[in-house]
Amino acid sequence: MSDPSTLKKIADLTWSLDLPGVKLAADVVQKVLETKEAVEGGGELIGAHQDQRTSDELRDVRRFLDSDSLDLNGPECVLLGSFLKHRESVELLDTRSLNVTLDSFGRKPSNTTSTVENLEKKGLIEFVAGDSPNAHKTFRLTEQGYHEVRDLMGRLTRQKFSAVG
Repeated sequence: MSDPSTLKKIADLTWSLDLPGVKLAADVVQKVLETKEAVEGGGELIGAHQDQRTSDELRDVRRFLDSDSLDLNGPECVLLGSFLKHRESVELLDTRSLNVTLDSFGRKPSNTTSTVENLEKKGLIEFVAGDSPNAHKTFRLTEQGYHEVRDLMGRLTRQKFSAVG
């Protein structure tokens, strides 16, 4: 809208109005300005809320993986570790880097690859590459996998609170 000819047309139209018409036009422009600012500010606010949610989720997952009081099985560890990596903006995961991440929390399953394969059969993970038997598998969580992780996190949160109370 910064086109000079458009701005000139608006200026000419405004000049052609009588004083009460100019005041009404100014009110309309002010409302449009406030609305556009609210929409842009709302977008920033939504982004801030999403950033806060991501931060909270990362903190929770790290706390779950780091907690000695939670007895997590292999699939739970793989799901949480995969979710952690995805929330850290890693689009495609591989079993080797997931092993490193889980091992840093002392949560590495005995065989991450077979655990990932079992989760794939349940529709929680989808393979992207690495079909040869000795290769590290490349994969990502499915939408169903994300739902499963969020359900798991809810259960772990309730379990942790019930152990405290």
